[in-house]
Amino acid sequence: MVEKVSLLRRVPIRIDFEEEEAEKFNTVKNYMGLKQNTEVIRALISEKYNEIQLIKQRRQAQLTKEAKAMEWLEKGEYKCPM
Repeated sequence: MVEKVSLLRRVPIRIDFEEEEAEKFNTVKNYMGLKQNTEVIRALISEKYNEIQLIKQRRQAQLTKEAKAMEWLEKGEYKCPM
């Protein structure tokens, strides 16, 4: 079951990176050209969210194409190339 998230809900995060994780974090921070640590977290979340939305759109488009092909196949208007 998917829980709907209220836009007003806060998500406090307190993270301490050490050693290798800190190095990775700083590499990402520098690569993205960001100054604040919180900006890095927000940017990565936004980037991943956009990626998920794109995957969902592509999946929906594929399902729509498949449904249309099945409809044509059932009507006898579509010949499967296989």
